[in-house]
Amino acid sequence: MLENLVPADLVGTDLLIGALAVFTAGLIRGFSGFGSALITAPMLSWVWGPQVGVPVAALIEIAPAIQLTPKAIPVANWRTVWAFSIPALILLPVGSWILVNAPSDDMRRGIAVVVLLLVAVLWSGWRYRGPRGLLPEIGVGAVGGTLAGAAGVAGPPAILYSMSGDDSPAVIRANLIGYFTMILIGFLIVFTARGLITVDVLWRIGALIPVFIIGTAIGTKMFGLASARTFRNIALTILAISSTWVLLT
Repeated sequence: MLENLVPADLVGTDLLIGALAVFTAGLIRGFSGFGSALITAPMLSWVWGPQVGVPVAALIEIAPAIQLTPKAIPVANWRTVWAFSIPALILLPVGSWILVNAPSDDMRRGIAVVVLLLVAVLWSGWRYRGPRGLLPEIGVGAVGGTLAGAAGVAGPPAILYSMSGDDSPAVIRANLIGYFTMILIGFLIVFTARGLITVDVLWRIGALIPVFIIGTAIGTKMFGLASARTFRNIALTILAISSTWVLLT
């Protein structure tokens, strides 16, 4: 009976590639509080196509959300978290429409381009020097929500904005954890409404979540032990390599 429920193509080389990507993403997520979807969204879209890869990449974030959010709650600046999250949740369905209707190869490469642009900006040392406050944060959330729905990548605008401010690394990390947890709730609602949460997607999520939990736990232990600069450079290198591979293949 069980073999009739399990997708015939679940176990194979594709799953091993996905597991490696998810484990690496978990390390980065646990250490920094963000960045996992920047690996999993392009790589899993390459492995399974965007309409499977993006929901899987988005919903395995349930694991780190459960692990990381409780500790982030007392540290985060919740005014900022809500300013990011509310417009993002409003615009997320618009992005999901793009995901459903755009050609798969175009979406896959588009996701890779978004990640590569973020990597280039972070490596260049550029910092946002424009106005700060409620209105810019709403704009950040609106762009992030659209990207989240279309590509499973909510982070780039919030990451760039947050890292350009004066908050401590602990507050930035907690703010981003809170924001991504809100986005996860939006994913569950919008992707279910779009019919993207299929049996195949659920099986792949179930297979990969344990790998993600292990990676995130190890990454969390590394926070405060490893050099932030060294880990940042390693993470950006991994992001650049994985996204370039997806873009060129």
